Amino acid sequence: MKTISVALAALVLLIAGIKAAPARADYQASFKVITPDQLKDVIAANKGKVVYLNFFATYCVPCRSEFPDIVKLQKELGSQGLQVIEVSMNDHTDPSDNAAMKQYLEKMQPTFPVYIASSVDDSFYSAVNPKWEKDGEALPMTTIYNRDGSPVDYYEKALNLQQMEQDVKPLLAAK
Repeated sequence: MKTISVALAALVLLIAGIKAAPARADYQASFKVITPDQLKDVIAANKGKVVYLNFFATYCVPCRSEFPDIVKLQKELGSQGLQVIEVSMNDHTDPSDNAAMKQYLEKMQPTFPVYIASSVDDSFYSAVNPKWEKDGEALPMTTIYNRDGSPVDYYEKALNLQQMEQDVKPLLAAK
């Protein structure tokens, strides 16, 4: 009986220790391949929130410069109804791109979903936004959607936190 009690106590401590351990994201598992149609569904599922949709790549220097501000933006305004969604344009079929993504996301620790594009072909760009393909598939690319799910701002350049807030805060205030 004493052996069972000791084993039960050890099991309780083990379970308590697991629950108490801080969550550490496994970013390899958390970036899911996404198609343009699936992306449209993700945006639609966030109706009622302001969506900050950003496309980036780990090899893109301007993307890397704005990413920390995007992380700050979500932390600052997420509780007010902002949802950042990131899509990497790294090649999901390239193991070195996947490793670079995992390493970058572990460093940046985003608190929002990060997907990886199902294709880096022109067809992906045009299916997401025909203007994007026409303008040369520049990265980073950002589209900001209002609470109704309509696109209101479009950029093919890196933004800083102040510029992001300037576009997002009025949309959050418009309930």
